[in-house]
Amino acid sequence: MRTRERLLVLCAALCAACVFPSCAGAPRATSPVADSSAPANKRYHFVGKAMGAQVDLTIDAPNDELGQERARAAARAALLELDRLDTILSDWKRGSEVTTFNRSRELRRTTSVEFRAVLLRALDVAHATSGLFDPTAAPSVALWRESRASLRLPSTAARDSACALVDWRQLGIDGDAVTRTNPDVTLDFGGIGKGYGAIRALQTLREQGCPRALVAVAGDIAAGDAPSDSAAWKIEIVAESMGVSAESVPLVNAAISTSGGSIQWVEINGARYSHIVDPRTGLGATNPAQVTVIGPLDCAVDALGTALALTTDNREAATILAKFPGYRARIERDGMVAWIGANALEPGSAESR
Repeated sequence: MRTRERLLVLCAALCAACVFPSCAGAPRATSPVADSSAPANKRYHFVGKAMGAQVDLTIDAPNDELGQERARAAARAALLELDRLDTILSDWKRGSEVTTFNRSRELRRTTSVEFRAVLLRALDVAHATSGLFDPTAAPSVALWRESRASLRLPSTAARDSACALVDWRQLGIDGDAVTRTNPDVTLDFGGIGKGYGAIRALQTLREQGCPRALVAVAGDIAAGDAPSDSAAWKIEIVAESMGVSAESVPLVNAAISTSGGSIQWVEINGARYSHIVDPRTGLGATNPAQVTVIGPLDCAVDALGTALALTTDNREAATILAKFPGYRARIERDGMVAWIGANALEPGSAESR
C-alpha cells in the first residue's frame, strides 16, 4: 500500500485501546452524539508505523465533529513528518540520508538540518558517557544483526575490525557539513532517532492546533500539554524483575525513554545477549540494566537510556546523569530499583504510584 493511502487508512481508523494506562477504557473517536452531560474534550487515539516501530498518538481535543477532524488532520501530519524523518535517519532504508552518507566515504559532506541536529546531540551524549553511547557503532550493530539472525557469534577478527571503526571522536560538524577523519566511519541513529522522531511528531501536533498530546514511537514517548481531565499524562514503567512493582510517573512537556534487554534478546552458546550493542565489545550486552530516563523534550533522553543501561553500577550512572541537569532516571538492576538525578522520585513515593 502506498504511503499516502496507508496514512489515510491509519488516520481514519482509531485505536480501540491505548498502551498508556491513562487511556484505558477511552472511547473510540466516532462522531459524538449530542449530550449535555458529555465532556467538553475527549482523547482520540491513532496508530501508525514509522522508523520500524509502532507509533501511538493520543490527542486531547474538543468532543465534537470539529475537534475530531482537527485531531485526524494533526495525526496525519505527524505521521507524514515521521515518514519524512525515516528517509533521513533510518539506516535500513536504501535511499535514506544516513545510508547515503555511510556509502559516500567523503571526508566532508553537506547534510540536512535534521541530520546535523541529531548527530550533534548524539556527539554530546557520546562525549558525556565516554562512548557508552556512540553513533559510530554502525559496523558493530550491522555485525550483531547478522549474529542475531544466525544465532552465531561473530569471529574475533570480524568483531575487532568492526570495533576499530567505532569512535565518535572522528566526527565533527562544520557549518552545514559533517566531517570525518576516516572515510570508513559510519553512523547508526538507532539509539536516538526514535526519540527525535517522537519529539518532532509532538511539535507537528502542536503546530496543527493540538498541544494536548502524547506521542510514543516504540519505547520513546514525548508528552505535550496536560490533558484536559488531568494535571499530567500518566506513564507506567513496567518492571523487568519478578517481585518489583510497576511505577507511574506524571509527564507534561517532557520526554521519557526506556532501554533494557528484557524484550529483545537472543541466546547463543548458553549466554543471553540483548539487542543493545556494547560499543566496547561489539556484542549485545549480556546484563544490561533496565533504565528509564525522564527529561525535557530532547532526544538525548533516548541516547542516555542506552548508555546508562551499559553502566556497571548506579554510581557510574549517577556520574553521567549529573552532566544533564534536570534529567532523572529509574534504574532497575538485578531486581533492585533506584532513582537518580535531579529531583529523582523515590520508589514507593506517593508521586510514583
